[in-house]
Amino acid sequence: MTSAQRRIVIIDDTEANRYVLRKILGSQTHYEVLEAASGAAGLALIDESVELVIIDVNLPDTTGFELIQAIEQRCGWGRLPAIINISATFVSGKDKAQGFNTGAQAYLTHPINPEEVLATVGALLKASSRVGHMEQQRNSAIARSENLQAEKVMLERFMRSLNHDLRSPLTAATMVVNLMQRSPARRTDDLLQTLHDNLQRMNQMITDVLDISHMSLGGGVRLSGDPLVLGPLLNDAAANLRLQFGNHLELQLETPELEVLWDRYAFLRIFDNLVLNAAKHGDTGTPIQVRQWLAGDQVMLELRNLGQFPDEVLANLATPYFISTRSDKRGWGLGLPIVKALSESFGGEARFANGAGEVIITLHLPLRLA
Repeated sequence: MTSAQRRIVIIDDTEANRYVLRKILGSQTHYEVLEAASGAAGLALIDESVELVIIDVNLPDTTGFELIQAIEQRCGWGRLPAIINISATFVSGKDKAQGFNTGAQAYLTHPINPEEVLATVGALLKASSRVGHMEQQRNSAIARSENLQAEKVMLERFMRSLNHDLRSPLTAATMVVNLMQRSPARRTDDLLQTLHDNLQRMNQMITDVLDISHMSLGGGVRLSGDPLVLGPLLNDAAANLRLQFGNHLELQLETPELEVLWDRYAFLRIFDNLVLNAAKHGDTGTPIQVRQWLAGDQVMLELRNLGQFPDEVLANLATPYFISTRSDKRGWGLGLPIVKALSESFGGEARFANGAGEVIITLHLPLRLA
């Protein structure tokens, strides 16, 4: 490539389409044309020297829209080359809008007109050095503004949770201590248990806040694997949970003798949160059914209860400090985001859905930590 040439990449799985575009662009000596027949091969050609990419919206290994996002990740925010989406069929307004929203700046449809191709490419390359740069700066400013707004909303949610949920057990613990100080004779086992429970609650809340903060900074969750037998692990967890709500908890274990290599504490946090959410969003007093089975190298757990998840819960599963309308306001709204993060750290996944009059939670975890 000479210093005057502009590098263009064509990504299209149809050889005839690439040939036509290559002939049209090749008529201009100041264009250097590279080509690929798949999204992966095309992505490998993209570097900072590429100024324009022509992408077929239907590729064998990806969509044109997904490829644009992959190119942006490769090049970095604000450094996306000029993008032309191209299609062999009529493209709806919705598809065009999706292309423009992901970063495309023009649309062409086969059969293409050579003059239209050259005019579109020339205009985009001319704009990329001036207006394109200004547009990138504007988009970056908008993104920073949106990030700041999202952080502001998160901070407001955190402060509300801090004010309500941490103050309540702190106040209770303080009152118990003051009462026992004023009247040592009233230092009963019940008061000591109340103090212990509230301190434990505060400790768990602080642990959750620290965990979610660490996850949001990209630190992930560090787990350590210990050999555990599945039956006793789940039976002990269920026995503890039965003391916390009125629903009957039914366990159906297909492989109770199975040994897994898991982080015990992390799994119990996942399981406790899942059961408590099934109880909260299901009907009061109806049994919660927990079924366990083995699918290949995955341990499957399915929880069912009569009821329905509100749409707001399903839309905010990973939103920290989100409190649903079904919540009793005891907690930070961190349970489900932590479940999601911990499940993924195990190498598994938790899914939430509404069935025919049921809430359904499915958890799959590998037999051994990755």
